[in-house]
Amino acid sequence: MAGKAQHHVLVFEINTSFTRYALFADGRMGIPGTFATPNTDVDAFYEALVQVVRKQRAPLDGIAISMPGFIDTKTQTARTAGALKFLAKQQIGVELAARLGQDIPTWLENDANCAAMAEKMSGNAQKIDDFVLVTLDTGMGGALFLDGKLRRGKDWRAAEIGQMIVNYDSAGALPLHDFVSTLTLSQWYAEEFGGEAGEVLPSTLFQRLDDPRVRAIVERWVHYIAVGIFNTVATVDPEVVLIGGSISREPLLLPMIEDALDSIRDWKPFKTAIKRCRHSGNAGLIGAYYAFMEEVGVNA
Repeated sequence: MAGKAQHHVLVFEINTSFTRYALFADGRMGIPGTFATPNTDVDAFYEALVQVVRKQRAPLDGIAISMPGFIDTKTQTARTAGALKFLAKQQIGVELAARLGQDIPTWLENDANCAAMAEKMSGNAQKIDDFVLVTLDTGMGGALFLDGKLRRGKDWRAAEIGQMIVNYDSAGALPLHDFVSTLTLSQWYAEEFGGEAGEVLPSTLFQRLDDPRVRAIVERWVHYIAVGIFNTVATVDPEVVLIGGSISREPLLLPMIEDALDSIRDWKPFKTAIKRCRHSGNAGLIGAYYAFMEEVGVNA
């Protein structure tokens, strides 16, 4: 008797500068690959995805896509696409299938929501019904699980934590993104020490905290993160806040966030556990796979 055939789902995690992809065979993720995202030309973008699909040896049961922006999951449309503005209003999965000439199921989901799905299904929120996930990268992304369900919002823009206005008196209506971006951390370092912001990798500053000037820069940055977390916790009262993004792997980041929160006068009555995401590196890929399986599934 022949064994049951494996199902294969190809997952793309689209970012502004690079795109990662991995093949999931019966839920087991293969070795991820990476290519530079063609981020100005729509045809070049789709062609890059097409080439990855065509390199797969096994027939695909589906394609899942994680990307930034307000993602309308009902119509599978990227209403916005972060810095990849040329992808706004695109039904990316549908268009990719059309360019492949294949009737292949696809699923498109916001990247922070994918990270939250990964933590809920196999990460640090498996037994938690109410949690907030915060991602730190070129801005502050967010996702909400409330009452055991992903909360997308009526216009697909729930948990846009980075859009909070936190410094109105001195900075006007600039959003939190402008203060907690890792690019901002590099910029503040360049302003203090000279040089170009692109010359310093933000994560390396955590190895130089014994320098008072470096510590002051990092603590200023972390304080803004704490403000965003406090405002969110005070609004939705979660069981835990999970911190994701590549910089979350820095061991000193969470203790610094906790210290910054403790310095906020009203944090004590709202105090909530702050934890690191389990899937910080592959959260987008893993979560997009889970989202596909939950929303679309594969034929047995």
